[in-house]
Amino acid sequence: MALPQLTPDHVIERLQFAQIRRDQLLGLNGGDLQHADPHERQQLIQEFFFHLLGAVDVLAQLVNDRHSLGLDPERVTIGYIQDKLSGGSLESDLQGLYATTRGKPLPADPYSDEGYIFRAYNYRHQVTHRRRFPLLFRMGSAPPVSFILDPRQETGQGPNHSIKSYDEELDRMLDILSQRITAALSAI
Repeated sequence: MALPQLTPDHVIERLQFAQIRRDQLLGLNGGDLQHADPHERQQLIQEFFFHLLGAVDVLAQLVNDRHSLGLDPERVTIGYIQDKLSGGSLESDLQGLYATTRGKPLPADPYSDEGYIFRAYNYRHQVTHRRRFPLLFRMGSAPPVSFILDPRQETGQGPNHSIKSYDEELDRMLDILSQRITAALSAI
């Protein structure tokens, strides 16, 4: 049985799923995230990152198909695709879609585009593989809910919380990846 052909719409659909999960997370418990069911919070944040970065994975499969690279679909990643392309605008568009987090420190500017890409991958790994919740609730502080900048960092090693609200940062991650994926789709 032949597998269905991937299209750019399949990539965009994953971004739309991430948007839906973002909206559901923000509306959870009438917007009172701190007092929402922790299992629902965990599920929605996990699914947000799963779909957001899943769009990158589907894009990699689409590039493999469209450019007839012949790579094993079980091994296709953006990094693997980049190694097989021979320069050009598509390769440069794909470079900004992935960050290696294993053994790497948080970027010096966690609010730069590259910092957000790194953090998105790190959060996905943390919530999916380690069941860590990457948000911090602070009473009497602004913002009251923010991301932990690097959930891998031990407590007591200095400030490790974002100065921006979690919803602003979810939007920024979604915007950055959407723009970069759209650019890559137009170069296919």
